[in-house]
Amino acid sequence: EPMSIQHAFMGGYEWDGKSQDGFTKPLSSCSTTVHMDRDTITSNQIVKADVPILYTYDVIWRPSDVPWASRWDIYLNENHLVPAQVHWYSITNSILVVVFLSLLVVSILVRNLRRDIAGYNAVAALVDEESDEEADETGWKLVHADVFRPPSSYPMLYCVFVGTGVQLALSTLLAICFSAIGFLSPARRGSLMIAVLVFYMLSGVAAGYTSSRLYKPFRG
Repeated sequence: EPMSIQHAFMGGYEWDGKSQDGFTKPLSSCSTTVHMDRDTITSNQIVKADVPILYTYDVIWRPSDVPWASRWDIYLNENHLVPAQVHWYSITNSILVVVFLSLLVVSILVRNLRRDIAGYNAVAALVDEESDEEADETGWKLVHADVFRPPSSYPMLYCVFVGTGVQLALSTLLAICFSAIGFLSPARRGSLMIAVLVFYMLSGVAAGYTSSRLYKPFRG
């Protein structure tokens, strides 16, 4: 509750607003052990030019039946204002959208591959050798030799980038999973940052294996 109080230091001390002594000097206008209310105010603050204003606050601690480990639940579950079914509806909607888009992409790829394969079978059925020599490769066969071709420049740098991506993805996935399970609570300051650093360090094993395993086919 806001109240207007004209504070004064004990012993007539005048604070310039910059000295560190002003933060430790006791006030004669309020007590440090008793809660301030309107009946104990001796004089109200006068607001005018060249009159300093001291801002103070007091705190009342009240006991609570909520356990220490569950004090953040009211913020995490939004005090049960949103039903749990809403979250499941959102998850189901996202899954359906991903499945629909995946089926759309698969249908397009299957249609193109079926047309290419039908063309290759028609060319293979020709008996005339001249027709076989004149037939040009089209479709996905144009890139079949480039799929497993190693990069011509900086293959090690490419492998390092791939390993770093695996390390970041794995550490992020572990942090999200542990946070969803409840091991990483926002009540513990710095626990999320420490966990991310530990997961990032442990994921270096997977990054090193991925980089070396990818660099080996590059004749490294």
